[in-house]
Amino acid sequence: MGCLGAKAYDPSTAVTKATSALLAMTAIDTTNLRITFTPPASGRVLVRLQGCVHGATTFPTILLGVLEGATVIMRVSPIGGLKTTAVATAMVTQEASFVIEGLSGPKTWDAAYGVETIVAGTGIKYGGPNNATANNAFGAFVFEIWEA
Repeated sequence: MGCLGAKAYDPSTAVTKATSALLAMTAIDTTNLRITFTPPASGRVLVRLQGCVHGATTFPTILLGVLEGATVIMRVSPIGGLKTTAVATAMVTQEASFVIEGLSGPKTWDAAYGVETIVAGTGIKYGGPNNATANNAFGAFVFEIWEA
């Protein structure tokens, strides 16, 4: 199984995609989390997305998926993993993977998210400085497309 495209975007300044308001599927970053690829002959690909939610003691319900332009190709409820106790500084890993079939021709897909249940003060967060200050860096948002 070969990798058809991958992005791990970890900018030096932290980015927040708010989860404090309901949101239809929206591209996360059309410059840095966009992949153009050619599907394999089988027409099947595996997509993997990973990031984190941060900012409150409870957490929103989000969807992760891919868009082609304004068209939703696929969206799923990600698996979440709490690495610490439920405090406002907790980073909850969100990971989604899914197979898409029946593809042909070149594709350009954007990593995307939607918000189904809101929690004030929370967001999908990535990036941040490499320093010794607590609670200001969140690591990369990862977007991968593989032959399935």
